[in-house]
Amino acid sequence: MWFFSLFVFLGLTIPSFGIIVQPDQIAKTVFLNDTTFLAYNSSTSKCRIDCADAETMLQKDFRTFQKVWMFNNTEMFSADDKTFIDSNRSLEFQVLNLEDTGAYQCCIRSTDLAYQSFVCYSTMLIVVEEIPDEELNVTTSTEVPPSPSWNVLIEDGSVLNAQPENNYFLKIFQDNVTSIHCLVNEVDAPIKTSNSFPSPLYNDLLIQSFNLTDHSGIYVCNGTFQIGNETSIETVSFTVSQSWNDNENAELLDPKVVAEALKSAFTVFSFFFISLFIISFVFGL
Repeated sequence: MWFFSLFVFLGLTIPSFGIIVQPDQIAKTVFLNDTTFLAYNSSTSKCRIDCADAETMLQKDFRTFQKVWMFNNTEMFSADDKTFIDSNRSLEFQVLNLEDTGAYQCCIRSTDLAYQSFVCYSTMLIVVEEIPDEELNVTTSTEVPPSPSWNVLIEDGSVLNAQPENNYFLKIFQDNVTSIHCLVNEVDAPIKTSNSFPSPLYNDLLIQSFNLTDHSGIYVCNGTFQIGNETSIETVSFTVSQSWNDNENAELLDPKVVAEALKSAFTVFSFFFISLFIISFVFGL
């Protein structure tokens, strides 16, 4: 009972393992791409299986859906060495063995209608000791799915609940801000401000791949506004804390849009500094 109470207190969805969805409860099954992964006892790039396709997981209410994870349709599997990520949207393997090979189903339905049928998403996981190059193809992947990215509207005095490795695109000022500078715990931190990402990404501040050491603490951000011939400065303070609670005014972003935006930003950044280096070399600056 204390385990259940803890999840409720933290605002988390209780993982539905040990529950079998009967065939007559399933409206349809969607088969996702197979995933091939090397076995490991420990790894910095862990195998992760998403509950559903990207479009489904981007739905506003997806986090509140009931999610039942199964193995090979009927087998109840142990949650040992496995972690349920972000309200059960993904299953991450802390240890991966050959015996983990099989079909993993994530069956979902709205919690508003208890009698509603499930839609199940099935991913075939193939665990191998080594992967011959000739066997890899476009439907087989050893890459870990990208961590979730979020647009979050921040208000003065609010708290951002951040999860490890997630990306947070923050809006903290009005649209006419010209420059932003932030201190974290009164010192500079590895964050990016005054960005120029395409819509719908927020540009005031980016916390990329959140980690507790670098990114948590009290943020004090100054934004410069130009109104006519007058310049004014506005200050916004907020706290970033590692937490699995949901954020208000938050929107889950399409991982493809985020990846393309970050790639473009890196390309522009690299071009700028290469050009600066060439100019400095030519003119002896």
